[in-house]
Amino acid sequence: MLSGFQKSAAFGLFLLALCCVHGTIAAAPLGAGDAPVHFQAVRLLHDDDAQTVTALGDVEFIQGAKILRAEKMVYHLDTDVVQAIGNVSLLDEDGSVYFSEYVELAKDMRDGFIQGLLSHLADGSRFTAAEARRTDGTRTEMHEASYTACHVCETNPNPIWQFKADKVVHDEKNKNIEYKNARLEVFGVPLAWSPVFSHADPSVKRRSGFLRPRFGWSDSIGTFAEGGYYFDIAKNKDATLSVRPTTRKGVLTQGQWRQRFENGRLEVNGSFAQSDRVEEDGRIEDDRVRAHLSANGLFDLNEKWRAGFDLNRASDKGYLRLYDIDRSNILHNDIYAERFSGRDYSRISVQNVQDVRLGVRPVQPDILPIAEHHMLGEPQSLLGGRWSLDVMGAHLQRPASGQDTQRANGSIGWQRRDVHAPTGLVATTAAGAAGDLYAVQNNAAASGTNTESARGHGFASVTASYPLVKPLERAELMAEPLVGIGASTRVNNTPADFPDEDSIDVRIDANNLFANNRFPGYDRHEDGVRVSYGMKGGYYAHDGRYARAFVGQSYRFNDNDGLFPQGSGLERHASDFVGQFGIGNGDWISADYRIQLDSETLAAHRHELQAQGKIDDKLKLDTRFIYLDAIAGTGFIEPREQWQLGGTYAFTENWSMTSGTLMDFGAEPGLRRASLMLSYADECFSFSAQGVRNLISDASGESGTLVLLRVGLKNIGEFQTPEITVKSEEGP
Repeated sequence: MLSGFQKSAAFGLFLLALCCVHGTIAAAPLGAGDAPVHFQAVRLLHDDDAQTVTALGDVEFIQGAKILRAEKMVYHLDTDVVQAIGNVSLLDEDGSVYFSEYVELAKDMRDGFIQGLLSHLADGSRFTAAEARRTDGTRTEMHEASYTACHVCETNPNPIWQFKADKVVHDEKNKNIEYKNARLEVFGVPLAWSPVFSHADPSVKRRSGFLRPRFGWSDSIGTFAEGGYYFDIAKNKDATLSVRPTTRKGVLTQGQWRQRFENGRLEVNGSFAQSDRVEEDGRIEDDRVRAHLSANGLFDLNEKWRAGFDLNRASDKGYLRLYDIDRSNILHNDIYAERFSGRDYSRISVQNVQDVRLGVRPVQPDILPIAEHHMLGEPQSLLGGRWSLDVMGAHLQRPASGQDTQRANGSIGWQRRDVHAPTGLVATTAAGAAGDLYAVQNNAAASGTNTESARGHGFASVTASYPLVKPLERAELMAEPLVGIGASTRVNNTPADFPDEDSIDVRIDANNLFANNRFPGYDRHEDGVRVSYGMKGGYYAHDGRYARAFVGQSYRFNDNDGLFPQGSGLERHASDFVGQFGIGNGDWISADYRIQLDSETLAAHRHELQAQGKIDDKLKLDTRFIYLDAIAGTGFIEPREQWQLGGTYAFTENWSMTSGTLMDFGAEPGLRRASLMLSYADECFSFSAQGVRNLISDASGESGTLVLLRVGLKNIGEFQTPEITVKSEEGP
């Protein structure tokens, strides 16, 4: 704090001496290229005998955004000592304001003494010292000092919290601040004391040292405390090591390594613990070593190529959730290289997944490797449209006696979009062809035999729309009917020839209604002739409010022959009806709703609702509801239905409450998660008490109760109000 005050005082008082020696009182530049300094005072006195120059009465220096004021300033010509006396104040460029009763500077302004220092920093912090002394221009020693980030006023002289110390030393050379006999006071009451305390000064972005400890309790791991150490190894690398002893689940040790290279980055995270493990069948395995490893990196090889990896592995299904390390259901592993060239893209990778969900799950294949190349022509480069070329090859491998697949897929396409004036009719025309080669070992659909197959097909489609817009005084109305006709030659989708690995979870919705192929992935292709039709409509106000809707359906002229599974909405000639609706009213409310209705009975096969809104800036609510009927072949043989609700209510400007619930209405209905958090936050202090109750399964690592208390001091560790986010779960 003293350094900024001292430097500003120095330029002003030095100019004062210079001006007086030359007998002028006027604006003058401080030096070449610097902003001019404006100086004023009621009187100037020059004492030849005492070798002093004195400015009296409302002395003021202004340079740019800096303003220095004092009742009296004296420059001693023989000793090169400058004194500022009486109501000394400095307004710095960043908005900080410093006050003092007496300032003395010497030795080319490198040494100084300040009496009665009070600083109001730009971020709202406050610093005081009975006296401060600066030496060598780099070391400031303050006595009877205090610091707080809280507001202080005459009616409330004791802030919520403040640090006091007998002595504070700021070493600018080593960028360190040291406290002697430091005390933490809350509302004027001492709560903590330390004989010595130090931390890096604000200019330091990072430094090796102990991390702020954490404390908590849950009925799954018991009471725990976590402490760690941060290693600042070099400008481009660092590491963290932390230990979390628990009363029920042993000691968790975690480590992290991060490094930047000239052409990329690397991050490695790992942990291990030794504790009892609950198996899915309820058995308890005693004293097991449990661990995880997570690593990712990305490196630029040249201007077009880059390579990367993302590796994640856990010792067992419940480990990551038990210690609250990661709550993912699937751990993905991917090593890849990719190329970017204009509109072209290439990628080759090897992939593996670890399913950490409970229950018996299908064995997922390793992909060793998968390679793809995509090319896209320029607009209007071919017959007024653009061409595309896509090729892909993959090897899917399972453990011994499992099904292995090698496949090659390719397609070529062309698309053109026309707007017909003056009618406004919009037409999109597309055509293309695709071919596939498959070799399967231990083909499950062919009684475990080895098979080799090839297929090819062509497709074409035309989609037309007629957008209609009616301008209103403060809004616009829009209506747009759409119709599309598509046709594909016959495709062999027989499982014995072409096993389905990536096209299983197919479902009609508003996004794929007009697609040439409603199947995801490469293993299944839609054939035959179909027509799709729908209607868009909307109201769009100029102030951002809107209401929009879309409804549609498709009709396949060919028999299904079991191509689309039951529950997909495409198993009959006439597909299910799909709809998507949305409303928005600025910051007050927004909602998106999607529905799928049976084409014959209008029974609902899917509901998806996501909405958020607020009332009077006090109450904020968000909700999500999802209902999905079962789809044959996906493993979900029963409907899935979940509802979650969250909200925050602000009692006052500082106090608020946040809650969330997750309910399951599926095969095993009941409450899955409930949370409640009470928070307080002001300009310098935050506090939260949070409780979370999970009701899933002990083996998952997520069942149990968690209680956390968090305290934040502005500029001292954590200072944010934590949020509880309740995520939808697919089930155990």
